Amino acid sequence: MSSTDVAWVAIGSNLGRRGLALARLREALTADGVRIERVSSEILTRPFGVAAQPDFHNQLLVLRSPVPWTPQHWLDHAKGAEAAAGRRQTYHWGPRVADADIILLGVHGEIRVDEPGLTVPHPGLHERPYLRRLLDELGAKEAEHPSQRR
Repeated sequence: MSSTDVAWVAIGSNLGRRGLALARLREALTADGVRIERVSSEILTRPFGVAAQPDFHNQLLVLRSPVPWTPQHWLDHAKGAEAAAGRRQTYHWGPRVADADIILLGVHGEIRVDEPGLTVPHPGLHERPYLRRLLDELGAKEAEHPSQRR
């Protein structure tokens, strides 16, 4: 199994004070010695899947761990950050105060993962144009979902 010290993580919130929720997510994601290396702008997006809910505030982060982590460790870290920022389970694609999704792994998004509970690149990357925009903003123009490769 591949390990990496770099993860590209999309964070979002569509409940409560959304900007504060993103700040809490950023703080929680820096647990265990993780550094935030790059931060995209915050953008407002329409919800995906279930449209009858508030818009999301979204942001993309490039994170670096002190040592290489397995993809499962990155997933556990992201889920722990969601809980620390106040996420409570609702329903699939439902409203949430905190969301952290692993979009890519590796410096250039080169690591592929297909395991129960985790697919990287994120399987919805090609369906969410705002993620492509945020990836471009952070200098990942070469990172693409495998289905989008030319």
